[in-house]
Amino acid sequence: MACIFWMPGSHNDINVLHRSPLFANLAEGIAPEVNYTINGHDYKMGYYLADGIYPSWATLMKSISLPMGNKRKYFDRAQEAAQKDVERTFGVLQSRFAIVRQPARIWDTETLALIMRACVIMHNMIVEDEIDLDPNERFDYGGENVQPSHGIPTCTLAEFIEAQKKIRNKEIHFQLKEDLIEHLWNQHPDLYPMEPAS
Repeated sequence: MACIFWMPGSHNDINVLHRSPLFANLAEGIAPEVNYTINGHDYKMGYYLADGIYPSWATLMKSISLPMGNKRKYFDRAQEAAQKDVERTFGVLQSRFAIVRQPARIWDTETLALIMRACVIMHNMIVEDEIDLDPNERFDYGGENVQPSHGIPTCTLAEFIEAQKKIRNKEIHFQLKEDLIEHLWNQHPDLYPMEPAS
């Protein structure tokens, strides 16, 4: 699923992606830290689910257009299910908040980001209010003191360029995809019979 904001002129999704501020905080060194390990490989950037038309960047995890073999078929089904979850979530926000249903052309991207963040926060508050949870369990972050980012770039031009290269790194994209395929398969291998050995 792609979330594309209107830009003047004629643009397709790929052109908009290249001009989008979507990864600006990451490139400027002000995005929240993300660290995780899959199959023994360490990753330092999160990723967005994307359709097959998007480029093979380290920050975009594309579906497989013609998955061959049980592992890849399972990965593709899991990817599609996650994309549908995101689409349903956005549908819930649209049904609950009229401002999300309206055309976005009159706002700049910063205002759109604030609107979406506010709607997500209000939705979460409504959901939490509707369920009976222990208040001490709701906001337990494991004792960590979470500090907000203030949006001040902390990188030099060379660091910015290096970050852009990492965001667009095809090798990391393909390694992450293979790691995710293996990870998902190892979590639920019983859903398919094992592939015959080659």
